[in-house]
Amino acid sequence: MNHIYCKRGTTLTVQEKEVFRHYLAQKQISSDIWDLFQQWIVLSNSKVNFFYLKVYQHDRLIGLGLFTKIYSFDLRASYSILRKNFIFNTILSILSLFSRKCLYVCLRNLITANISRPFFFRELEMEGVVMNAILSYLKREKEADMVSIIDTKDNVTHYEIAGFHKYPCPSESWFDVKKYSDISEYLKKHKSLKKNVSRKKNLITPEIFTGPLSEMDKDQIKACLDCSIENSRVSNPAQKFFEDNMFNADVFNSDNYVHIVIRIDERIAGFHTFKISGSSMGGVLGGFNRKYSGNNYVYERIIVASLDYAIRNGINRVHYSLIDNFTKLRLVDAIEPCHLFFYSRNAINRIAFKYAFKYSDVYKLCQLERQGLLKYKKSKNT
Repeated sequence: MNHIYCKRGTTLTVQEKEVFRHYLAQKQISSDIWDLFQQWIVLSNSKVNFFYLKVYQHDRLIGLGLFTKIYSFDLRASYSILRKNFIFNTILSILSLFSRKCLYVCLRNLITANISRPFFFRELEMEGVVMNAILSYLKREKEADMVSIIDTKDNVTHYEIAGFHKYPCPSESWFDVKKYSDISEYLKKHKSLKKNVSRKKNLITPEIFTGPLSEMDKDQIKACLDCSIENSRVSNPAQKFFEDNMFNADVFNSDNYVHIVIRIDERIAGFHTFKISGSSMGGVLGGFNRKYSGNNYVYERIIVASLDYAIRNGINRVHYSLIDNFTKLRLVDAIEPCHLFFYSRNAINRIAFKYAFKYSDVYKLCQLERQGLLKYKKSKNT
């Protein structure tokens, strides 16, 4: 009988990384995929803690999962409609203070920069065994009051077998760069986009560079982030942690990330930061200062610049995370359906999540995607 078990850890040795070299090569990802996650482990605190969940067969490492433990979990997180209501916000604030719930979560966008699923296998054929071990461990973990994972639709069977509940989730968006030999080919398919990005009411300059960033650029990027967070349709469960620690991480302090910025009259009005790993380029985060970016098509300019950069540098995919606005849905050329998978041993938690989900930020983004797809289909038929 195979003895398969899981162990938590906060480091990966050179030998352990080597275990997954073949798998990463199959996915055309380089070993620096671990770098971003390791930064968050170093910055972990008592409330937000990042860890590896390693899967062993006897003493042989065969799989790995990347997770975040959040304690105590703010029940208002990812429910912006409730946070904006004074009464609900007050009630949930008090409940969060006394309930002290612990959430285990997979945040793919910041953990792997959308480049990969947060699960890795010694051999692809071991996926079922590894996923079963990870999900079984999470179900048994006593301190985990709730477990929430966003994963691609193709992997739904793993969660169904494990007894996780499935909820709708917006799709992952990405560019299939191999379709284009030049950015002009993409712009021919989007004539209005080509027209919009050619307009220049002000001095608008796109720039692409690696870090570290100057203090002035950091201040302007922080202003973009603050504005985007304030107006965002979605908030993740560890939002405050990332807001507090983003400028302490390597993202803006090393040359391991590519920054695409749009300057208006020499000031950064919008940016998107990417991590390049192998043949993939994944979006880590972005932000836009509406004081300067209004009516200047800054988001569209960044999308065009990122695709152009990928074409010119032999990158096969540009990942843009979950669909969270109509512009992204309209301009990306590939989407990958996803689900949100939830588990809790506590029946009250399961019932509360089920009925509260329709008020969540994730559900709102699902509705936005559906509306956008219907609008697109109607335009194609007229």
